[in-house]
Amino acid sequence: MFPRVLVYPLLFLALAFGTACVSVVSPAPPGPEALLTRADQAYGRGDYAGASSLYSQYLTQAGQTPRREAVLATAGLAAERAGENLAAIRHYETLTASYPNSVYAAQVAPRLPDLYLANDQPAKARELATRLYATSKDPKTKASLKLTESKAFWAEGQYPDALEGFLEARRIGATTVRAQAEEGVGASLYNLTQNQLAEVVRQYGQGYPGPEAAYHLAYQSAASGDAATFKAQAEYFRQYFPTHPYQARLTQLEANFAGARDYPPPGAGYSAKAGLGLNLPTGFQGPNVSPLTGRVTVVALLPLTEDPSSRFAQDILIGLRLALAKNPGQVGLMELDTKGDAGQAARLIAEMAEKPEALAVVGPLTSREALAAAQMAQRLFIPLLAISNRVGLTDGRPFVFRIFLTPRHQAEAVARYALKAGHTSLGALYPDDPYGQAMLGFFSAAARKAGGTLTTVDKYDPKLKNWDEAIKRLTGGQAVRKASTSYQAKTDFTALYLPDSATQVSQILAQLAYHDVTKMTYLGTSMWLTPDLPKAAGRYLTGAVIPAAYASLSQRPETVQFREEFLKTTGREPDQFAAYGYDAGIAIITALNAGATNRGALIKIWPTLTVPGATGPFTFNAEGDYQIEPALLTIEKSTFTLLKEPGPDR
Repeated sequence: MFPRVLVYPLLFLALAFGTACVSVVSPAPPGPEALLTRADQAYGRGDYAGASSLYSQYLTQAGQTPRREAVLATAGLAAERAGENLAAIRHYETLTASYPNSVYAAQVAPRLPDLYLANDQPAKARELATRLYATSKDPKTKASLKLTESKAFWAEGQYPDALEGFLEARRIGATTVRAQAEEGVGASLYNLTQNQLAEVVRQYGQGYPGPEAAYHLAYQSAASGDAATFKAQAEYFRQYFPTHPYQARLTQLEANFAGARDYPPPGAGYSAKAGLGLNLPTGFQGPNVSPLTGRVTVVALLPLTEDPSSRFAQDILIGLRLALAKNPGQVGLMELDTKGDAGQAARLIAEMAEKPEALAVVGPLTSREALAAAQMAQRLFIPLLAISNRVGLTDGRPFVFRIFLTPRHQAEAVARYALKAGHTSLGALYPDDPYGQAMLGFFSAAARKAGGTLTTVDKYDPKLKNWDEAIKRLTGGQAVRKASTSYQAKTDFTALYLPDSATQVSQILAQLAYHDVTKMTYLGTSMWLTPDLPKAAGRYLTGAVIPAAYASLSQRPETVQFREEFLKTTGREPDQFAAYGYDAGIAIITALNAGATNRGALIKIWPTLTVPGATGPFTFNAEGDYQIEPALLTIEKSTFTLLKEPGPDR
């Protein structure tokens, strides 16, 4: 009997490319939870003013809840992004006063000095920045606080203190802080007296900002009309700083002495409010729950009923149970049904975030509910391991990870393998629809990166089911139509990429054979993995390269063990979704064994691990995305066979 190595084409097409903008929840009844959901939605789509208003309403209605401090932090950030400084100050002050020992309070406190300064409260900004600077351990935060403290000094007219602070911020800060600090140095020098500038020149000499102070001395003399002093100071500057960039400015001053005020030095138009909020975070890092001893809980969040994908969700759940059963004393499982509803998925995430024993969530599956869950998981800082191929799901969400062999992974894998096998000249024939266009883009980018060339690319209308003209173009019209597997028409490529379904591909291959393309190496997708394709077109597909999300033919010990356990439990072969659920559980157990005892530790340790999964050894990249060299299959004698085990080449 043919082993189940297939993916499910209809689900694949349905999930492959979720739309970029969707409404993730249905209208909810009035109340705090509905307000919070709408606030999260508004924040997610960049409507920060709307989010700020909704968060404020939630805070008023909800009262004291376990989530209040987290909502206060995000409400303040939304208000900042909306330019509502007073609202941001109010939220942050409430948070730091009500929860002084909270991790959120520690993160929002450094935001307050900037807000005070933007709200014309420089003394308050300076006092808080000075106090926080003295206790901060983070170099980046210290540099930012020193910069704000210096701006506040400047706004109060305390220019010598401002200069000293700007110089320190320049010394300890990275690129952005250094650039702003140098602007502040120029602005401080511009406002110093002649005696104060002369003291700076004596103190720093040839070092920064000694030359700059010397130039400001000359400028002040020119601006006041003191020609004799200006001449002496100009000669001093030319003699001691001959290569300084300000030499050109000095020449301009000398040529326009009477109009010197029209040529002000750097810092003349400075504003202490410039550059505030440029480094706003995308969100706040949530607190780790207290280190957990004994039993922790993994939450399965899946469309188990009332959804077309529920049968795949059930397989995910079985695979997850099998993995977690390997560590029964430490890990428990809670099974929650989203029923395919995005709003339900988000609400269940919110409930789980309040349970300290809930270590991580596995799921959901469909595109809409995966996005809703990802947004809420990031919002509430609970690790989410999604089984979804929705584009961009993990981007900018440190608490969101994914296990799924995406279309991009597949295209890149076959392109790399073809190049390693010596196929440097490649062709592609693709359906002219969003799926085909996207797959061509992924394949061509990977081929170029690996050093290959797409010498021929053509497309067809997927609705017409006639490929005659496209195939003529592929062969340059040179086919003699021998319709025999012993003759190959001349082409300028040695491998052809066909990103379409097995049904379409079998028909395309027959027409290619009619045009004498009979000895080609074909490169495919996981949609080819159906029992009928080898029977219908196997004689043309010997040596084809087909990526598999999960290959039951693999002899890796981890894959063999998973397959045997699944067969024993269910009496049937596992599919890719069962393998994904199993690998999600193995990823959690591997992290626990590596020392992850809480949510924060889990998301930090995952990107450092190689997980020995049933689908193959995989990792997570910095964005939380599944990274794997998938199994590759080929066809021999009308049967799928293993071409390459998953994982790096051995």
